[in-house]
Amino acid sequence: MIPDSDLDLSNSSSPPSSLETYQLFAMTIPTRDSQLLYFSAYGRKVLIGNPKNGEDSHLVTRDQLKLFITYSHALRNKALESCPPSPLGYEFFAHAFNSEGLASTASYIDEHGLVVSTGAALELADILDEEEDVEITLSSSRMAQVEQMVWHTALSASHQREKMEARQAGQRKDRNYGRKQEQKLHKKGLGKIRKVTDLKAGDARASSSTPSTPVEGPMNAME
Repeated sequence: MIPDSDLDLSNSSSPPSSLETYQLFAMTIPTRDSQLLYFSAYGRKVLIGNPKNGEDSHLVTRDQLKLFITYSHALRNKALESCPPSPLGYEFFAHAFNSEGLASTASYIDEHGLVVSTGAALELADILDEEEDVEITLSSSRMAQVEQMVWHTALSASHQREKMEARQAGQRKDRNYGRKQEQKLHKKGLGKIRKVTDLKAGDARASSSTPSTPVEGPMNAME
């Protein structure tokens, strides 16, 4: 189990207020067996050490552990040709787990191509406890930092929203202005057409109402 001192981020001895208490998820290493030698919690991941080299370790996720365990069960319960491909890093994991000396073991393929399964089947609970709620307290100074980060995030989102709304309003204004200008031009065009039509109609009416002047013939000229 991860020591409580590793989970308490408080720098003050005074009890935290309700506002300074958070519920976070953490993965813990089981304690019903002896402390695991080559598996240690690392945030929400697990650090696996190399039994032959203390400086060699690899970080895996909970999903990767589940994949390793599923593959181990497949080796134990199925024919080798029916098993899925070995997950990347499984050999390292199986060697580390089998070096713990527990009653359960991870199945593996030896150098002769044979499946080796001894002891009980490996389970996720052999490495990790179920995820549980762990209370983590924050000091007043850390709480102020968290509040500042939250406020900054909210303020940034608000500014982004205001910019987007202003941009959308500007686009609507431009579209409305363009439509109005188009309507004005359309109205002016219709006005010109009507004016020209009225002028032509007026000229036609004027020419039809004007009396024609008789042309004097030769006989009238002689008189």
